[in-house]
Amino acid sequence: MQSSSHKTILPVESDAHVGARRFRNGVRLLLVLSLISTVVTLLFARQVAYLAAIPLPFLTAILAGANYLEFRSRASILREGGADYLQKTELDADLETAGILFVLKLLGVLAMGTFVIAAAALDWQLVGVVAAAMLLLIVLINLPYLPLLFDEARRDELRRLRAAGHDVDGLDG
Repeated sequence: MQSSSHKTILPVESDAHVGARRFRNGVRLLLVLSLISTVVTLLFARQVAYLAAIPLPFLTAILAGANYLEFRSRASILREGGADYLQKTELDADLETAGILFVLKLLGVLAMGTFVIAAAALDWQLVGVVAAAMLLLIVLINLPYLPLLFDEARRDELRRLRAAGHDVDGLDG
């Protein structure tokens, strides 16, 4: 095992923590905007107020998940014993968090896209059903490619860490 003198000092926060914190802030912003738009549509256009309220339970659940990701990726939890060099647990947490955030962002974009397409093409009574069916179809089509995306994210993270001078020889297995 190499001594810590050959290893680069890590930043205060892990990459996973930074990514989870940014994602959590984005979800909070979307939650606030959805709440404001629900109140405004209740005041001025009651017949479509339910559209602004649809994302609220989903955003609340996603916020709870993002809070958990942020908590478990704190450096104080990942770097037990005051380690100042990269450990396998931190790399795994970085990769897991990046993968989970990628999937959540992808699903959010796909859900918005299917809703917009269904709203543009169909009557409002069918929009929810058609958007849900389109989203399920898109997710099922792309499901076989998700492991490839995680593997590519792992290779990218290892390349980035090697370029930064971190010792990752035992971590890429």
